[in-house]
Amino acid sequence: MANRHFSLVPLNEAIADLVNAHARLDISQAWGDGTAVAADGTHMDTCLDNLLAETSVRYGKPCGIAYHHISDTHLALFTHFIPCGVWEAVHILEGLLKNASEVKPTTVHADTQGQCLPVFTLAHLLGFDLMPRIRNWKGLTFYRPYKQTEYVHIDGLFGEAGKNSIDFDLIEAQFRHLMRVAVSVREGVISLVTLLKRLRSGSQKTATYTAFREVGCVIRTVRLLRYLTDAPLCRCGRPGDPAPSSGCRRRGSSFLAGCCLRLVGQTSAGAGAGR
Repeated sequence: MANRHFSLVPLNEAIADLVNAHARLDISQAWGDGTAVAADGTHMDTCLDNLLAETSVRYGKPCGIAYHHISDTHLALFTHFIPCGVWEAVHILEGLLKNASEVKPTTVHADTQGQCLPVFTLAHLLGFDLMPRIRNWKGLTFYRPYKQTEYVHIDGLFGEAGKNSIDFDLIEAQFRHLMRVAVSVREGVISLVTLLKRLRSGSQKTATYTAFREVGCVIRTVRLLRYLTDAPLCRCGRPGDPAPSSGCRRRGSSFLAGCCLRLVGQTSAGAGAGR
């Protein structure tokens, strides 16, 4: 009976109509303008015989993840169900590409699970600004454009002089391949999830993977520097959080500000010790 009255295509069209109708309401503009979206997953209990269910190490029972893309207008743009054992970053761009509504966000916020170097690259090539909140900043590497590049006040962020540089020759050599992959993903020729899974496992020795990683190093370094220098960006927290509240926003702002202050403090201490 269900197949007679509706299918997946008209159901998605109806969802898009509801999103568009909500976006036209004046009250929807009270929280945001629809240009930003937050992506995060929620664990859902499932039956053991569900095809997508896995036994969660954390919860000790079969479950899956309902992965949501929530607009800064506090409206769910896209939701789909994924296994609980996957790295969420491989699904973060899928919801943006499959979004059929008139609300077209260009900035996507996520947590540490929502980022990796190839995802930074694909997000940039597809026109999205990936702005994740990453834990353990002190363990991340800032990359120099060239080995001989040195900075007056922030050189300590980039590690030992002459190291952690970007291979722009490789990026230039693989540029056509990178653009071909991005266009194929945009046109639906290649599954984005399948591509990102392949880029995360068993492809470390290929030139294309290395180029994806090099571009990702550039994009992530720029993002980290933006967080350090842009105070309003540090205060924004994560727009469109599935459970928004002033307390959550304050905690998110404090978390970002604390990371920035600790990182700057460590750098200053290192510079002082060097002097």
